[in-house]
Order: sequence, then structure tokens, then C-alpha cells
Amino acid sequence: MQRTYSFAFSLILLAVAHAERKPNILIIVADDLGYGELSSQGFTKEIPTPHIDSIAANGIRFTSGYVSGPYCSPTRAGLLTGRYQERFGHEFNPGLPADPSKPMGLPVSETTIGDRFKAAGYATGWFGKSHLGVAPEFHPLKRGFDEFFGFLAPGSHDYLTAGKGQNALLRGTEPVPFSGYLTETLASEAISFIERKKDQPWMVYLPFNAVHSPLEATAKYEERFTSITDPKRRKFAAMLSAMDDAVGNVLAKLRELNLEEDTLVFFFSDNGGPTDSTTSRNGPLRGYKAFTSEGGIRIPFMVQWKGKLPAAKVDDRPVIQLDILPTSLAAAGVEVDQAWKLDGVNLLPYLKGENQAAPHEALYWRFGQQLAIRKGDWKLVKSAADGVIERAEPGTATVAGAKLYNLSKDIGESSDLAAANPLKVAELSADWNAWNATLVAPLWTPPGFHPQGGRIKGKQNTEEETEKVLVSAKGPWQSGDALSGERSPRIAGKAFEVSARIEPEGLAQGVIIALGGASRGFALHVASGKLVFSLREDGEVSNIASTAVLSAGPHQVEASLDAQGAVTLKADGAVVGEGKLKGLLKRQPAAGLSVGSDTGSPVGDYPEGNPFKGKVSDVSLEIAE
Repeated sequence: MQRTYSFAFSLILLAVAHAERKPNILIIVADDLGYGELSSQGFTKEIPTPHIDSIAANGIRFTSGYVSGPYCSPTRAGLLTGRYQERFGHEFNPGLPADPSKPMGLPVSETTIGDRFKAAGYATGWFGKSHLGVAPEFHPLKRGFDEFFGFLAPGSHDYLTAGKGQNALLRGTEPVPFSGYLTETLASEAISFIERKKDQPWMVYLPFNAVHSPLEATAKYEERFTSITDPKRRKFAAMLSAMDDAVGNVLAKLRELNLEEDTLVFFFSDNGGPTDSTTSRNGPLRGYKAFTSEGGIRIPFMVQWKGKLPAAKVDDRPVIQLDILPTSLAAAGVEVDQAWKLDGVNLLPYLKGENQAAPHEALYWRFGQQLAIRKGDWKLVKSAADGVIERAEPGTATVAGAKLYNLSKDIGESSDLAAANPLKVAELSADWNAWNATLVAPLWTPPGFHPQGGRIKGKQNTEEETEKVLVSAKGPWQSGDALSGERSPRIAGKAFEVSARIEPEGLAQGVIIALGGASRGFALHVASGKLVFSLREDGEVSNIASTAVLSAGPHQVEASLDAQGAVTLKADGAVVGEGKLKGLLKRQPAAGLSVGSDTGSPVGDYPEGNPFKGKVSDVSLEIAE
């Protein structure tokens, strides 16, 4: 009889322990996935995505799901903090720093979701892309995560190579060898962590770099889409299908370990699809990545918590990725302190049907000169989709001239109602201005634009005075000029010659011109007074240096790369160095061009940024026909 009681008591203890278990948190992020691609979104069935769709089938799909940034790094900064990233200066992808002495990345003054959950006793793991700074203080292991497997540099990481330097694939802080397909590997690493931590509460952040460029897939996935004749679209379909399989593998592991009902799962994309470069479609929405139009900020967004949240529910109320942190904390029983100043809200009462109101009175965006506010069905917006502002163009945002749309009747933002609704324009303008007054200036200028943005020297722009200062795609360039990857010279498979005038301060040191990043590209720079040409391919860098140190004073310098890979360096017309490389760049670098410093992941073997000590001017790049 005593044995029977002991057995029954054990069962009761097990049941109580299960009931009191803190839920696991799984946050899955797609990169550059458009609003219209997933089967569950209802706009196309061209690329089946059954595993991602299962999250919607087993939970809630938001038709008005948003992100606070129109592209990569700002969205991730907002996700990890639960705060509008403009509050702490993380408005753009890292580019040209306002203060060159400070490294660029998610400010260490901000507390991350990793910090919050580690303090709550959770095991924390990060598997995938960072894009939140490459300096040591920004590493995930310094931001509250126990384990990290992924890469620190921007999302242009290859899918079939490990990369090197600042774009290396890392386990913790150490580069690791890699053979396989990165999308599959990231999921496998997350699965390994979940298996090892299955007996304790865990939080997993799984930010894929899929389906961001470069378009790379294995035959296994491409063979599923032989009916798609466009090679670019077929490759994209293969990449999306691979990510769907990877998500399916992670979800299957939860089922295998009986953790489905103990795990709160989120899935969303970091921004809309860049339809021009990868074919990722945004359905009926206007615009795409890097626009404050719906196509840039409205994204696939779904959440699942079996047994705790309704299944197969569609929710039209606007939500934002800032809500993920407070919602997860609430699920874990962590009380949010008002001193944290979170902008996201706990969605659980809304998702469980306990609160029928909208979670947010309004949602806001500021992105250089672009802006938006959504309040109810109304949206006031100034977007690059109208052609008067460049994507990610720096400068002062104002509501003057903004357009007004009723999204319940016009999801495609096709009919401007501003003239017919001046009171609504005034209301939303006042709300946006009040929010904007609480923000700080950006900590850096975005890649691809002049550091002065649209400002007139010596004074603040008014709306009428705004003067677009874009860097010529053909040159000549000078210190501080930069071009996005899309606007940079096309050097893949081409011989070329670059020339510049330099006026060093003391011993010449720093970058003259760089095009590309940690995967591939070239740089002409000076190291300890010697002129150096660096060429990087698949993460591996080769250097040709001058035989002697440049003399003091200004110089006209040149570097040429011919079709056979021969490099010639000249200073003031005289040859100062020669050498032979393996050949030309096989593919166009995804990262752009910068002059006077390397604003992206370093091309050469030099520190981040490596600004030239002095003045660089009259830079030109001539491509051989």
C-alpha cells in the first residue's frame, strides 16, 4: 500500500513540475522575406511553405504585422530591446559614424532580450545573423547569450562558404570550418541547443540570413522548382523552400521532445522583400525594402503557443516586432519595470481574447527623411516610393507633404486622401511630431550616402531648402563619399584601374577607397606608409604592397588590375610595386564603395573603418571594356 501512495505522489509531483515549468521562447526571423510569399499569406502558392504555415495554422497570423525598421539592422535592434531603435540612435544600418572614435553597433547602454532572459534563469542561444556590430563589446556572448553560432557582419554572407575575417562563421568567438548549406546548419545548431537544454527553460533566437542575397542554393532545393523558368526566381524559390524545411526541422524537434505546449514560437521577417534584387514579392503592398511604404515595413508575422493561444486565428490588429520581448517576458512570468521604457506591449491578453481593443494606439517610423505613422486604419507617410527621397537617405524628416491613406480600403496606398482630410492629416502630424521629439540623432550615416546627407552647410534644412546631396556613381569621389552596393561600379570579372590624390598628415595610413566587404571586394589603402592593393575573394584576402614607404607630402597614386590578375602600383607616375593575384573577382560584391574609410566589413587586413589620416580627393575607377 505504501508503494502505491509513493507512486501516486510521484505522479502528482511530475504534473505540478510540468504545470510550473516556465515556457521556452523560440524567435525565428527571416531576412528580406516579402509580405506576399508564404502560402499562408494567401497571395500565391508558387513556393509551398508548409512548415512555416503550420505556425499560423497552430496559432495566430497577423495581417497587420509590422517591423520598426524598413531594413535589417534597425529592425534587429528594436527586436532585441523592445524599444524604437531611433530612441538610441540605431536608425540605419551601420555606415559612416558620426563619431569615428566610437565603434558602430547596438549601444551597450541598451539591455537586450538575452540579458532579460538570462537574468530570469533561462539558457539563451543565438544562431544566425547579427548585423549589430562587429567590435567585441557587441558580440552576442556579451549581450546576454550563453551560446552563439553565426556571423557578425551584414546579411550578404555566403550560404556555401564559412567566410573569413569579420564575416567568418563563428562558434562563440572562434571561426569554424564549414561544409554544407548555411540555412540547414543554423537550424541544426538551434536543434542541438534545444536538445541539450530540454530539461530547463530556454530562449532561442534563430535569425536566418535566408532569403537575403546572394541567391545561392543547392541542387536538392532547385530541383523542386524546375517549372520556374526565371533563374533568379528559381534560385529564390529554392532558398525559401530550404528555410521552410529548416523551420520544419526545429518544430519537429519540439514535438519529439514533447515541448510544443511549453514553447512560445514567433516567426516574422525583418523587412519587406527587395523585389528588384531577389524577386521576393510583397503581394498587394506598395514599395519594398528600405521604404516606409507598406511594402517595406509590413511583413509576415505569426505566433504559436499550443494549448495556451487559439489556433488558426487571423488577427487584423496592428502589432510590431517590438511586442515580442514584453510578450515573451509576460509568458515567462517576468514583470516589466516601467524604468525599462519599453515601446512594445504584452500581446497575451489580446491574443487570448481577454482584451478586444487594439494593442497600440499608433505605430511610428522614422528613417532618415522617410517617416510614417499608422493610427487605426489611417496612415500618414512620406516614402521613397514617391521618388522624391532616396532609400535610407539621411536628413531631417518632416511631415510637410506627407500622403494620407486609409489602409482598410486601400492596402496598396494608391489613393492619397490628404487633401480631402486636412483634420486627419493635422492629427497624425501632431502625433508623429510629438513622438519624433522624444528621439535622438542617428549615431551614423547609412551606407551609400554622403555623410552630410541633404543638409545645407552651416544650417538646418527646412522642407523647402532640402537639397539632395547624392554621390555620383561615376566619380570623381573624395573623403566621406560612399555608394550602396546597388549603385557601385560593376567590377565582377573586369580589369580596372583606380587613381586618387592623397594628402596625408604625417606618415600615410588608412583606406583610400574600398568596394565590397568581408566576403569579396578590393581596397586601395596605405599601411605604415606603404601603398597596398587588397583583393578579397570568398573571404580570403591577397595583398600587393609597394616596396618602399611613400615620402612625406601629397601624392597621386594608382593601382591597376589586369585581366590576368597582374597588379601594378604607381605613385606620381612611377611604378612602386607589382605582383600577381589569382585573377579577377568572380562575383560582384554585395557591399558598396566608400572613400577615405571602409564603412562596411573590412575588405583588407586592417581595423574596422581604418580612416585615412589626411585628405583623399579626385578618386576615379575606370573599368576596362
